[in-house]
Amino acid sequence: MKQTAETSEGAFPGRDWDQPLSIVIQAGLIISEAHFETGRVLEGIRATILRLESILKKTDHMYRFVLPFRPGPEHAVLETLLDDTIWDHISHRPQVLLIAEQGHEEPEFFPFEGEISFDIAPVAPEEAIFGYDPVDDAIIDLSNLVILVGEWEPGATTYRQGSMFELAQVHGTTVVAVDPGTGETYELSHDDRIFETYTQLDEYNRETIPSALYHDTYRRYRKMLRTEAEKAGLPEDLIEPASDTLLPYFTRTQLLARRYRRYYTMAGTCVSLLSALAVATITCQTLFFPDVIWLIWLEVVEILCIIILMAASRHGDFHRKWIDYNFLAERIRAAFFLCIVCIHCESSDTPPHMSLSNRPNDWMVIAFESIMETRPISYCRLDIPFAPMKKFFRSAWISNRLRFYEKASAHASRTYIIMLILGEVLFVGTLIFAVMHAVGLGHAPGMPGGLNASLALAYFTITLPAMGSAIAAIRLQREYLRNGERYAHVVRHLTAIRSNVRHAHSMEDLCSLLEEMNELTLREQQNWRIVFRFRRIEAM
Repeated sequence: MKQTAETSEGAFPGRDWDQPLSIVIQAGLIISEAHFETGRVLEGIRATILRLESILKKTDHMYRFVLPFRPGPEHAVLETLLDDTIWDHISHRPQVLLIAEQGHEEPEFFPFEGEISFDIAPVAPEEAIFGYDPVDDAIIDLSNLVILVGEWEPGATTYRQGSMFELAQVHGTTVVAVDPGTGETYELSHDDRIFETYTQLDEYNRETIPSALYHDTYRRYRKMLRTEAEKAGLPEDLIEPASDTLLPYFTRTQLLARRYRRYYTMAGTCVSLLSALAVATITCQTLFFPDVIWLIWLEVVEILCIIILMAASRHGDFHRKWIDYNFLAERIRAAFFLCIVCIHCESSDTPPHMSLSNRPNDWMVIAFESIMETRPISYCRLDIPFAPMKKFFRSAWISNRLRFYEKASAHASRTYIIMLILGEVLFVGTLIFAVMHAVGLGHAPGMPGGLNASLALAYFTITLPAMGSAIAAIRLQREYLRNGERYAHVVRHLTAIRSNVRHAHSMEDLCSLLEEMNELTLREQQNWRIVFRFRRIEAM
């Protein structure tokens, strides 16, 4: 799959920007049972394929079956499966990868009776996990999911030592177990939760953006990059390959991240404020207007709105999509600049202390790998004038991110202080009204308009704490204090990198600093994801 875009200013930019990402599903096939009903087993495997098809409706995908090269029942089962009519409704014919121990790559026999093409991947015995067959270990290691026929143990809480289930658990690979007699299946997700990953990837491919919004944003980004390149004195065609391939993905993902951030922010704010408003409404009705029934219905509507907002947030997955799409957009941004100087932007690794951030098989990682297949690495250049190159990277990437984090840090810190002071004022006000009520200052007869002063004081002592709690909930949910400090910390690092880039004396030094920039932005994003991972929209 390749994204293209016209290079002229008036052309239609990123014309394939809404083309879905494509993936390869590596499905391992292991049969550990000597006796099985072939027809029933095929029904179980077919059901698994149909399940994947129902999940990946908008995702272009191809199957690659991974199985042993050595003689075994897997070959006959796969050959029968490939003749099934199920493939008439699937766009790509499946591929086959056979795993052989090193030294046995050249076939002494042909594993299939029919004309089935296949590749052979050798595996060294010493690379396998101790105590397990090297071929089985390689199959599970290379697979996104493993179809296992045999060792049927539904409901088991522990695995037998040496079983394929235990080996798959070590690798964190999902297993679909097939009953060799009945063809029934059950799933053991383990660490990768691959069906959940595929579901979320397909949701990303199903997202739609108004065409006019996309094209306006794309043109603005492209114009900005061209302006930066022109100011730096770089050739005009330097950024064109990346702009034609990676920039459309970045634009789309960035717009999606902004959309779900907006949904998440609006829903979270409304839930907290409506909670306080519901308290104020029923308190007002009870104390001042006991005969006005429509105020009770107003509270009912407010509570109903809270429930609808929480349900919409959960159903629309606003929280997860926001942090996932933002993470992917920032990885594409880094890849865009690294591609220009022929640096390959690797998939994001996750240090142990950041294991909550993302898993190796998360959909964003798979999506990023698919996007990077379109990267114009064959068009990157190393003959670019060094001084203009430094200036371009300092301005277009590092200074751009530095300005963002400076503004984000100032905004987060300022908002935290405002909300903190406002919350404290509300609670101080509550204290004053409570003391006035306690000493009887509000018991004087009559207030202007016929209101009872004692009831008014009671109203404020009930509603002001609710409003203060709502503000505190918003402040906690947005993590203003922590983000202000984190962004300020990133600003110090980016300032140092920008200064070092300015004084870099060779392309090697520059590339090293760009990789440091990539590492910094990756770790900041992972840390940010951990912070917001547990900030879902909930009733407070």
